[in-house]
Amino acid sequence: MRKFSTVTVEGDLWSVQFERRQSASVEPPQQQESVSTTTSPSISPQSSIDSQQPIETLMTANYPPKNKYRIISAVMFNFCAGFSDAAPGALLPYIEKSYNVNYAQASCIWISNAVGFISVASLSHKIQHWLGKRYIYPFGNLLSCVMYGIVSSGTYFPFIVIGFFFGGLGLAICSAQCNVFLSRLDKQSAYLSVYHGAYGLGATISPLIATSMVTKGIKWNYFYFIALGFMFATGVSFYFSFENADDDLKPWYDHPEVIIEMDSMNSNRNQAQVSSSQKSIMILALQNHITWLISFFCLFYQGSEVAVSGWITTFMLEYRNADRKLSGYFSSFFWIGLTLGRLLLTTPIHRFIGCRRGVFIISILSIILIGLTWAIKNTTIEAITVSLAGLFIGPNFPLLVTFSASRGLLPRKIQLVSLTIMTAYGSSGGALQPFIVWCFTAKIGYICRITCFFDYLFNYGYIMDVITKYRKAE
Repeated sequence: MRKFSTVTVEGDLWSVQFERRQSASVEPPQQQESVSTTTSPSISPQSSIDSQQPIETLMTANYPPKNKYRIISAVMFNFCAGFSDAAPGALLPYIEKSYNVNYAQASCIWISNAVGFISVASLSHKIQHWLGKRYIYPFGNLLSCVMYGIVSSGTYFPFIVIGFFFGGLGLAICSAQCNVFLSRLDKQSAYLSVYHGAYGLGATISPLIATSMVTKGIKWNYFYFIALGFMFATGVSFYFSFENADDDLKPWYDHPEVIIEMDSMNSNRNQAQVSSSQKSIMILALQNHITWLISFFCLFYQGSEVAVSGWITTFMLEYRNADRKLSGYFSSFFWIGLTLGRLLLTTPIHRFIGCRRGVFIISILSIILIGLTWAIKNTTIEAITVSLAGLFIGPNFPLLVTFSASRGLLPRKIQLVSLTIMTAYGSSGGALQPFIVWCFTAKIGYICRITCFFDYLFNYGYIMDVITKYRKAE
């Protein structure tokens, strides 16, 4: 049996060696020698590399021991993320009235949020090395708390926009780290469904609380004091649950293909060359076309999701002349369906149908249900169709992360960077699509929102098909 051990060297560089351990009985002295970094003349380099493959041990909720607390912290964080992301849709009419701005100007909060996500994508591989796993999560939470502190003050609108930029930074840092951590667990689809279901649960509760507060005359910005308290508690949980995470999670975060390559090289290779190899991880992620295909998948999916959740409230107000309080609840109906879809449908779809076929089926069903919501002028039926649309839209993102972490799709050494880029593009879609759709809506009407939703769903279904065909070709 081989032990997976690391040796740290100067300048954040590391190399990994595989050492043979005596498993049961005492072996002859010649079998106790450690694996040499040079290959014997009688043994081919390829056979030497093959013999050094590590034996994988599955990471579970109980191993390492603190993982169950880390999973709980991750779920708490995504609940806070959903709680924060869904609020602007319900609060938007009040934000516009408070600052005397139109929808296009108010949408700058989403664009600023997306810029924060994109900014983190270019630095994700550096931030983890700078802060380590214990501190990177609380740091992301701190940035989100900065946003809530600024927004809850109800200050001038330009500062509100800047606050959402900090929120994008914080959510991007933690979201990518949590997705990578959960995707390394043995039952990844189950844990990811709960994780993303928590997002839906937070997004379900958020419009209910926000609508209830503003209809009672409470200022819209006071809602963010609640979000601030939730995120602060999550940051404390992250700090304690990820103690010693850099050491006990290392076997599942190191990259065997890089380890073997470095171990088989001549020992006199200088550190500058190794440093150059480490710095190329970002470049490798950007050069990998699968990263970009899945990123556009996220762009289309999350854009559609946010557009529907934000669109339905204003649609009911302006085109169905519904009560303000009832209109705010429609957004919650959508998020309730999305939460149930992620919790109940993700694992069965992954197990019995498969990602590509499953995404195609639920995308078609979502298109039909959103179309019925627009076409049928009955409040009760619209509430049902919106909820069912959320039910079938929900499983897409956890299925995407499960698919991205599947063996052979993305090299493990670029998964963190790739998932950060994907998350950034998803948030950009959630920011840009509502803005673009509303610009067209002013001239074309609400039919533009329906057709854009169809277009995005068909596009990300097509992208999944391209990725799957590429894998088969390889």
